Amino acid sequence: MKRRYWVISPNVLNDGNTTHWLERSKSENKVFVGYDKDAIHGEKFKNKLSNGDCVIIAQGAKDNRNLFLAGLITSQRDYDEEGEVYFRNVDYYMDKNDFKDNNIRLNSNNAYKESNNPGTIYELKYENSFDKSVMDKINSLIKLKKEKKAMQDKIALLKYKKQIILQGPPGTGKTRLAKLMAEEMTKTTATFSGLDKIDDFFKSTDTKNSIFLEKRKSQYELLENFQKRYPKEQLINISKENYALGTGKNDSFCWWIERGLKPLGYYSPGSARSYMLFWKKEIGEYSKHGFVKSALDFDDAMKKIAIELDKAVNQGNHTDILKYFGDGFVLKVLNSYYPNDFFPINSVKCIENALKIFGVDYSGLNPLEKNLKLQEIYLQKRNQFNTDITNFEFMHFLFVEFNLKEPLVLDVQSLIKKGKFKIIQFHPSFSYEDFVRGITAKTNSDDKVFYKVEDRILMEFAQEALDNPKNNYILILDEINRANLSSVLGELIYALEYRYYFDKDNQQQASVESLYDISNGDEEPNRTLMLPENLYIIGTMNTADRSVGHIDYAIRRRFAFVNVLPDDSVIANTNAKALFTDINNLFNNNNTLAADFKADQVRLGHSYFIVNDEAELALKAKYEIIPILEEYLKDGILLEAAETKISELKKRFGN
Repeated sequence: MKRRYWVISPNVLNDGNTTHWLERSKSENKVFVGYDKDAIHGEKFKNKLSNGDCVIIAQGAKDNRNLFLAGLITSQRDYDEEGEVYFRNVDYYMDKNDFKDNNIRLNSNNAYKESNNPGTIYELKYENSFDKSVMDKINSLIKLKKEKKAMQDKIALLKYKKQIILQGPPGTGKTRLAKLMAEEMTKTTATFSGLDKIDDFFKSTDTKNSIFLEKRKSQYELLENFQKRYPKEQLINISKENYALGTGKNDSFCWWIERGLKPLGYYSPGSARSYMLFWKKEIGEYSKHGFVKSALDFDDAMKKIAIELDKAVNQGNHTDILKYFGDGFVLKVLNSYYPNDFFPINSVKCIENALKIFGVDYSGLNPLEKNLKLQEIYLQKRNQFNTDITNFEFMHFLFVEFNLKEPLVLDVQSLIKKGKFKIIQFHPSFSYEDFVRGITAKTNSDDKVFYKVEDRILMEFAQEALDNPKNNYILILDEINRANLSSVLGELIYALEYRYYFDKDNQQQASVESLYDISNGDEEPNRTLMLPENLYIIGTMNTADRSVGHIDYAIRRRFAFVNVLPDDSVIANTNAKALFTDINNLFNNNNTLAADFKADQVRLGHSYFIVNDEAELALKAKYEIIPILEEYLKDGILLEAAETKISELKKRFGN
């Protein structure tokens, strides 16, 4: 049966206040079909409107250019407590702006009068081409709005809970919904003016705050400890034992540059070869590279390195050292000895992104000049707002507020914000080592095998989210219950509940220790696992699949479970909708559905019945619908009595 569309005008209500009734319809989710003290009129219309019908509230049927609301009837009551005003409950999806934006108008000349009060209520007719066009537009728009509203409700739940599972029988669009949610949460948006945000930081930051001062003190102490350990005047005499990384001595010069000074500016060499000299534990000796590879021995190599460090740090030959070392290493060393002269961002890509925010043309500048240009901008801002904010604090702000590790996209003065989502399909053999952290076999330059602990899908994605706190990161775990979740997640069950919040900096409370040490013995042991607040997890689960792993209560408590059930309202084809109803009657019958199964867990979803024509319906029936029904029969979900219906379908669709 087709949906009926009713145009209703409240402008003849007894109190004469159209606006009052319009607002009341909207706020109370009602549609009024009678009038105060007018039981006869209400009685005439109350049985015409059925659940699922569409009602369009207009400010007059004769002049209905001012359309106000449109929605679908959901249920009914007999009368309002204030009087004999008959109404139905309605979910409203469209307002006046929706009609205007989509150029939806009614033709009052086609009003089909149902009473002696012209224009009070009339039904749109499919036989009228103008009415049909209006109904098609409204139906499409309500469908989109309905889907979006349902999706937004689920997104709100996901943001609150951080991880949800979309569960339902096959064919209900769980994976599609998960992708739509992820796309909505990570879509590209122009967020704010970067310059305004930066100015607000310099104007409003309270540098006298006790937490702020304590953090600043620890930063100064860290830098002071490094400079005392490796005075710049003594760099010319530094030994390979004190310089090289990899010995397990977490106090070497390179260890400080990469790890010890990390809170003052992140530097990642990518490979220990970037230091030109390091201890290679696989072969039990030092390894030299780059400009010192042809040195006589390791001591000679160290001497050459020391000379270049001395030139850069003590003699001011900043540009020359770029010939021998990577840009990031040079910038990190210079900032560590001259924190007031060089800005504490060591990645050239990140520096360029920061300069973009200020509209600086950095073409033609070398890495040192780009860094100094950013330091100059920082000093100008500090003087402009008369504040004592340090460049370390400004650096931290830039990384928190802007995604400097990814190419920044600017639209006039607004920064473009974009998150990221990834979809992973679970299966029975999926393990902790596949998903969280595990050991990988690798080969070195001598083709010898060695073993290295590496982060896997989840922790790699979590690190991206940590690096970009203003963007959303969504991980979709399709068929989540096909894997043994307790085994796959391990100790992360704790981290799912106790997330890391950027504004609280609750790293200690949010961290949990892994079985595996990610440091690989080159520095301090690092078993920490942590999930940030901007990482969201959406799982999908087929409730009809009984061959999958059990989800225990500890995991269930950390996920919100959302039912995604069959919805025939999205099936447009009349024959397909009839087939949907016919087949799903099997699951509403105790004679055909096994007693230990619930209908909503196993009945077929609407996606099996969304078709363009009869030919496509026949193909879906033959190759998708009938096979799954036969599988249900074999698995004991459907009883033998269902065979009759399956046989009928085979004959009908030529199977």
